[in-house]
Amino acid sequence: MNRGLTERVREVFSGDCLDEEVPGYSARPLQISLAEAVGRAIHTGGIHLFEAGTGIGKSMAYIVPALLSGSRIFISTATITLQDQLANKDVPAVVAALGSDAGVCVLKGRNNYLCLRKWDRGRTRVESDEDFTSWAGSTADGDITSYKHELHPSVWRHFRSDHLDCAGSACPFRGGCHFYRARSEARKADVLILNHHLLVSGLAAEEVLPGADVLVIDEGHRLEDAASECLGLALGEAVLLPIFDGIAFSEMDTQRKALLLELARKLSSYVTELTYGVTETGPWDPVEHMEGLSKVVIAAKELASEVEGDEELQPAAQAASAVGTTAGMFQELSTEEYCCFVETEGRHPLLKAVPLDIGPDLREMVYSRFDTTILTSATLTVAGEFDFFRDRLGAWDAVCRSFGSPFDYAGQAVLSIPDGLPPHDSHEDLAVTVWHWGRKLAEALGGRTLMLFTSYRNLKLVKDMAERELPQGLELLTQGEMSRSGILRDFRASGRAVILGTASFWEGVDLPGSMLQAVVIDRLPFASPGHPLTRARMDLIERRGGSSFARYSLPLAAVRLKQGVGRLIRSMDDTGVVMIMDRRIVTRPYGRIFLDSIPPFRIVHEDMVLDFVMEHCLGSGVSSSKGSVEDAGPGDQA
Repeated sequence: MNRGLTERVREVFSGDCLDEEVPGYSARPLQISLAEAVGRAIHTGGIHLFEAGTGIGKSMAYIVPALLSGSRIFISTATITLQDQLANKDVPAVVAALGSDAGVCVLKGRNNYLCLRKWDRGRTRVESDEDFTSWAGSTADGDITSYKHELHPSVWRHFRSDHLDCAGSACPFRGGCHFYRARSEARKADVLILNHHLLVSGLAAEEVLPGADVLVIDEGHRLEDAASECLGLALGEAVLLPIFDGIAFSEMDTQRKALLLELARKLSSYVTELTYGVTETGPWDPVEHMEGLSKVVIAAKELASEVEGDEELQPAAQAASAVGTTAGMFQELSTEEYCCFVETEGRHPLLKAVPLDIGPDLREMVYSRFDTTILTSATLTVAGEFDFFRDRLGAWDAVCRSFGSPFDYAGQAVLSIPDGLPPHDSHEDLAVTVWHWGRKLAEALGGRTLMLFTSYRNLKLVKDMAERELPQGLELLTQGEMSRSGILRDFRASGRAVILGTASFWEGVDLPGSMLQAVVIDRLPFASPGHPLTRARMDLIERRGGSSFARYSLPLAAVRLKQGVGRLIRSMDDTGVVMIMDRRIVTRPYGRIFLDSIPPFRIVHEDMVLDFVMEHCLGSGVSSSKGSVEDAGPGDQA
């Protein structure tokens, strides 16, 4: 990095310009070191992996040097939460502090925008919903995240923008289209904020995104899953909805509409046949279903041909053609390179094909488009090494650096692994022990406890006990009974609650201060080898001569545990307890990998846990429903 930029970065962080725009800001040595490293990366180019510990304030550390360099910047995130924080808080604050005239734009995935054509033809469906009708009729940008009321996903599905049934230049509402206006603004922006899905799909489509000099991928540990989803295939009844909607809302004579609906139903029946009888996620071999796939291809072509030339039905024709193309691609897939399986999480089974190794694709379609690519996250190392993510993300030649956390983990929190725990696969016995400790901590702390589970089965076992034995005055918030955002809202408001959560609660939960003071984890979070995608990725490693446990299962679980325990300490004043109810972390040789990956908490015997709570937690504001909260730092997400 040239000396002028280095000095300017130091001046910004050491001076008072950020103090004026960021309430409570103070210079942090680790943040300055990270910012200087980002500046050098921009100057030298290439791929860089920077692990930034919680509390550094990493978003400021990459925004400042990027703006000072005069580069055009893409910032990609995995979550809307971080995207909104960057767009509404962090980036505007730095722009103002630097006196910059940089234009900032947020571009979200297409499905986040209201389609004016669909709204025009279908508004009578929801005219009884005054809140949504008012929003849809007055929104300036059509971004559904600005709608502050509950809306069932099935309702939004009928009105959202979708590439499958977009009328394109033929749309009468093209001039005011929210999505195309957002994309037009993105082309003019100096700083473009978007998500991983849109980054990968947009660069793959080439014409969607403009060019830029610097790419910062925040929440970089989530890139593989997002890219795999974007570069894969999906086929199911859900993707047929735009076809039925297009025909149902079109103005045509009854006889022709009946004919087209019959063709659409035939296509739907062939798609349904492919997944008939599937009740749980499992492998799916296209070779065994060539005849069924051929039926889908033929029926899709027949429907698309029937509506060809009808301008009003062009979106339906495009959707039908896309279904046929996808079915044809399933027929041509190499099962050596893709994992094909049926996913059953939604109402309708979905056939999916996911690439097993997206590293080469990321290099070609993403990293090569920028002079500098920076991947950052609080969880990019396993036992201090970057090998896992360098391999999974195709960043083999990346420059890697780890910047620790300013928190005093050994002084602020303790970790305990109780003696005499049942075996990790003894679900009922383990549930009893997990709830025993969850209850003791919640009772001592007056709630303020997060219990993380590796399976819904284990959660359900503990939930049944907790509903019978919850200490008086405490509130139980269980995943699956309300939305994740609703649980977190109620937890913050209550101050006396216990959360039971699975997958989505292991990361992205930020409850600083005394709001959360205990995290209880039921087992080491190894991915289920029974899931087809996990099994296929492991098999590919074995075929290439590697150890799937050492190169995939173990590091993936270590990263997951790092994320889970990272929910506890979110600020300099936080205190609390982590309990891991799995003796393998201290009895198996690989347990050292887990311990060397998580923050350096002080490890104590179970008998000392409640003493620590009494001495260090109950005096930190536990009587208040919301403690004194010092932000972990702008942009800190794990």
